[in-house]
Amino acid sequence: MADGTDGNKRGTPAEARPAGATAPVASLWVRLPRYLLAFVIGAIGAVIFVYFRLPLPWYLGALTACLIASVVNLPVERPRPLAGPLRAALGVAVGSAFTPAVLDNVGPMAGSLLIVIPFMILITTTSMTFYTRLAGFDRPTAFFSAVPGGLADMTAMAEQAGANQRTVILVQATRIVLIVFSVPLFLQIHDGLAAKSVFASPVRLADMTLAGAATLIAMAAIGWGLAHRAGLAGAPIVGPMIVSGIAHALGLTTVRLPLELLVFAQIGVGVLLGCQFRGLTLKEFTHTMVWGLLNAVVLLSVTAVVVVLVSRLTGFDQVSVLMAFAPGGQTELNLLAFVLGVDVAYVALHHLARLAIVIFGAQLIFKTQKHWRRDDT
Repeated sequence: MADGTDGNKRGTPAEARPAGATAPVASLWVRLPRYLLAFVIGAIGAVIFVYFRLPLPWYLGALTACLIASVVNLPVERPRPLAGPLRAALGVAVGSAFTPAVLDNVGPMAGSLLIVIPFMILITTTSMTFYTRLAGFDRPTAFFSAVPGGLADMTAMAEQAGANQRTVILVQATRIVLIVFSVPLFLQIHDGLAAKSVFASPVRLADMTLAGAATLIAMAAIGWGLAHRAGLAGAPIVGPMIVSGIAHALGLTTVRLPLELLVFAQIGVGVLLGCQFRGLTLKEFTHTMVWGLLNAVVLLSVTAVVVVLVSRLTGFDQVSVLMAFAPGGQTELNLLAFVLGVDVAYVALHHLARLAIVIFGAQLIFKTQKHWRRDDT
């Protein structure tokens, strides 16, 4: 197989483990210094980005610093215990953008949402052809590398299908990193759009009341719990986002996540993604990640054409459409939309639709392709 990896599970994220699997308690004390070092490095990177006025400093600065630390093999590790809570906090924050006025725009969004289905088919088919014909991946590895779904969900299904899980992780993570870097850079250079909304937030931690804090925690916990029980993909962010969105859209609450927690969440998500590449070898980079980078460029080119067409057909501005259709991670793109102050409800609804289509479609294809084997060509 031309992807050059040996199929081991080194570096597999916790989300890709079998359900119910937990690390020994004693190992937490071994990993805690690595978690702390990752956060310190991420915070330093964020401050550097702030100083040089680079886009999305708290998020991209932390991601960049931890990515470099991972590649040079510093003793950093993804703070996995914080992954769920951080995503839940961001889910509540994104849901708070669903004001009562959003309900009036649900109808006009329908046409745009319908385009998500053929768009997913287009980019998945394009990517799978790329990985099988050019990269030489076997069919299950190519398929789960091509589907723009959640990293945890794709890697879990990839393992069951006999795909090279390490390859899927590296390729999917590479696509997400390239897209979350390129989209805000393009928007800042081309449209002059900078991360202003989070700094203009009127809510500070010192101003948060006990009732407001309890409401935020309740929306996160209830949403996460219900989504998990329902078996929804991306439950930590999807559930809190839905509950928060309904509560805010119906005018039941106006509570917002404080600025300090938003900044911490951005740094945390950047750390989680940047540390994903720990243990990367030169062979994996030259034989796997390069294909992921090239495919991401192809997908961005296809997306750019679709964005122009969708914007003209539906009347929505191109920035919102780009954030909604960009084939990156749901958590990352919802965060970008929220921090950049674009139409968060529009973006979030499209990524929910994309996630539902991807998970349902991937499971359907997986169940109908039982003949797939690692040695397929």
